[in-house]
Amino acid sequence: MSMFNIGLSGLKSTQTGLEVTSNNIANSSTSGYKTGNTEFAAVYNGGSRGGVRVSDIKEDFVTGGDIVRTGNALDIAIDGQGFFAISEGNRIAYTQAGQFTLDNELNIVNANGAKLQGYGVSDADAAGEAEIIPGVLTDLKVQGANIPAVATDAIDFHGNLSSASDIISYPVAPNNFDPTDGTQYNFSQLTEVFDSQGNSHVLTQYFNHTADNQWQVMYFMDGSPLPASALGTPAGAVTDTQDVVVDGNVVTAGVVNITFDADGQMQPLDPGFTPPAPPAQEDDNVLDPYSQREITMTFPVGGGAAPMSLTLDMAKTTQFGTNFNILENDASGYSAGTFSGLSVEEDGKIFATFTNGESKLQGQVVLASFANTNGLEAGDNTVWYETRDSGGASYSEPDSGTVGGLIAGAYVGSNVDISEQLVGLMSFQQNYQANAKTISSADEMMQILFSNT
Repeated sequence: MSMFNIGLSGLKSTQTGLEVTSNNIANSSTSGYKTGNTEFAAVYNGGSRGGVRVSDIKEDFVTGGDIVRTGNALDIAIDGQGFFAISEGNRIAYTQAGQFTLDNELNIVNANGAKLQGYGVSDADAAGEAEIIPGVLTDLKVQGANIPAVATDAIDFHGNLSSASDIISYPVAPNNFDPTDGTQYNFSQLTEVFDSQGNSHVLTQYFNHTADNQWQVMYFMDGSPLPASALGTPAGAVTDTQDVVVDGNVVTAGVVNITFDADGQMQPLDPGFTPPAPPAQEDDNVLDPYSQREITMTFPVGGGAAPMSLTLDMAKTTQFGTNFNILENDASGYSAGTFSGLSVEEDGKIFATFTNGESKLQGQVVLASFANTNGLEAGDNTVWYETRDSGGASYSEPDSGTVGGLIAGAYVGSNVDISEQLVGLMSFQQNYQANAKTISSADEMMQILFSNT
């Protein structure tokens, strides 16, 4: 009987090994699949040889699968250790299968509708910016399909005004400044700005080199000059203006004076006029001095939009002998936009892109790790669940601690080595045949025994 039992234990254990190996081969193209390995242990009953049993089936969480490039924005590969956390509604599952999409509510989900987990974001501030809220898992999703317009309130301007440029100095009328005549100014710079309704406007700066280390700047909005004041007679007299020809009409514009020191560094700005008293309830076009090397401009734009007030920071502007060169001309604000796509960074931060060219932070993917990954319980759809043996999940930002970084536009394939599995399959087949031979031999011996009794 012991030979039968030993042979049967061999057949049963080998059958399990064949099933595990066959499952590995079947899932060789399954995203996030981990190779199963069958472990065996000898059995002894009271010191007698009792055959073999399957002691454990362990999955290989150490060997990484191939990185499969797809170009799909929500295919996310873990380059190293760690698991995505996904919500199946009543519990959290863990997976390395990183093929996600958006559902009709803009949640990031896998093919089975499980929602990708991570850190959410705070409410957007006045500029439309949000921050990550760490430590609390939530469903990751696009916060909104549309973003409202944000008015421009600041421009960072960094350029070089060439000290070698010609000096251009025009007295007051009748020698009026004509912006259509390029010989009447040295340089100009256009900046797109947006009002409270998201309408686009063009702010133009005209730079005139009036003397050594001295410049004057006039500002035009949509082709019209910004005068020192449109309130009538300001509280302080305008000390520096320039007559401007616009469509054949003469308009008096406010002028900002810029001074540089001998080293080409900009000095505190002189607005060129005395600022008016606080305005009454009237539309106004005012260039007011700010602090240091900034200018605040306030002007109506019409069309029902709120008057614009923006600060132009020129602190980094220089005057060297090199050519006129703009290194930075960044304006805040943007028009309204509609959601157009997502991108995922290596650190897990998710950004939504919109039709107005803006990109807004939506959340951050975090990765789970466990003290004992072999203690995880396997489930359908290439997921695992935590158990007492695995310990609870610890969450980390990608590419930190023991977890890997993320690769967007790709997913982790199976880590099955087909050649190795085929060799194992043949080995189990031989083993199975050998155990079957053991049983048939035992049966023959029993037949001989019974025939001689």
